Amino acid sequence: MSRDTVLAWLAVASLLVPGCSGGSGSNKTLDIMVIPKGLTHEHWLSVHRGAERAAADLSAEGIATRVLFEGPHREDEAKPQIDIVNQAVGRRVDGIVLAPQHRKNMVEAVQRARDQGIPVVIIDSDLENRDLYERYVATDNKNGGKMAARRLLDSLARKGVKAPRLVLFRYQTGSESTEQREKGFLEVVDAANEERKAKGEPAITWVSRGDIELGATKDTALNAAKPFLADKGDQIDGIFAPNESSASGVVEALRSLRLNKKVTLMGFDSSEPLLSALRAGDVDGLIVQDPYRMGYLAVWCLVQRVKGKELADADKTIGTGEHLVTLDNLDDPKTQELFREDLQKKRTIATPKVK
Repeated sequence: MSRDTVLAWLAVASLLVPGCSGGSGSNKTLDIMVIPKGLTHEHWLSVHRGAERAAADLSAEGIATRVLFEGPHREDEAKPQIDIVNQAVGRRVDGIVLAPQHRKNMVEAVQRARDQGIPVVIIDSDLENRDLYERYVATDNKNGGKMAARRLLDSLARKGVKAPRLVLFRYQTGSESTEQREKGFLEVVDAANEERKAKGEPAITWVSRGDIELGATKDTALNAAKPFLADKGDQIDGIFAPNESSASGVVEALRSLRLNKKVTLMGFDSSEPLLSALRAGDVDGLIVQDPYRMGYLAVWCLVQRVKGKELADADKTIGTGEHLVTLDNLDDPKTQELFREDLQKKRTIATPKVK
C-alpha cells in the first residue's frame, strides 16, 4: 500500500471518530458541568433551563455545547458537592459552572479543577479565593438585602407602626449569598435607626438580630422558626427571611400560629408557594433574582473562555439583577418572565462584549 493511500485512510478514520474534525477538534462537543447548591429549590430549576438555553444557542452558532447538570439533593450536603466537582475533574469536562455551598469549604475542589486546566465560573455565591475562577455571575445580594429592608420598613410605616420590632432570620453559616443579603438588610435598618435617633423618633428594636439559623430546607426552617414565633409572635411587627426555603418555612409557621395576617413578612426568591402567599397577603414582598439569566450567562461566558476568547470587561463580576416583587407588579410580564418557564423560553439574553 502506497504512502498516499495510508494517509488517505488515516484522514477518513479521523473523521469517523466521534468529536474529531480532521484532528482540529473544532467540532468537538464541549461538555460543561453545571453544579448547583442543591436540587430542591425552584431557583436551580431556572438556572438549569438558562444553562440549557445557552448550550442550544451556542450549538446553533456552530459551537457544539452540552450541559451536564448534577448537584447534591440538599443545600447543606457539602461533601456530595465536593465529590461532584472531583468527578467532573476526573471526567475531564471542558468547564465547570459551580454554585458553592460554602465560601471556604469549596476552595480546594475548585483549586483542583484549576490545576487540571479546567476553567471554572462561579454563580450565585462567591468563593473566598477569587483568583481561582474566571467569572462570578450572580445577584448583587447585598443590594437585594437593602431592598428588602427598605420595603419592609416602608410597609410597616404605611400600616402605622411607629416603633417597628423586627426579626432577621439567618439561613446557613458559610453561604456567602445569604450572608450578603443579611448584611445589606442590617445596614439599612441600622442607618434608619440612627436617623430616627437624630430626629428624636421611636427606635427600631430587634426581637432577634440573626440569632436563629433556619437551615437548608423548608422543613428545617419551619421547625426552627415555629417555637420562636409561638413564644415571641405577639412582640414582632416584621420579619426578613433571606432565601426560598427560609421564607417558605416561616410562612408555614406564621400560618399555623395564625400570625400570617399580623406579622409582615419580607422574603427572598420565588416559588409557586411563595407567589401564592404573596397573592394571599401572607407575604408582603419578595426580592426575586434572575436565575435563568444567571445560568445562561455562566455557560456562555465559560464557553468563550474555553474557545480562547476574552470578555471586554475586566471586572470578574457579572451582575444578573435583583427585583422587588409585590402584589402591584406580580402580573407584569417582565416580572413573570423571571420565573415562568414558558416566558423564559421567549427571552433574549444580552451577552457581554468579547474582545
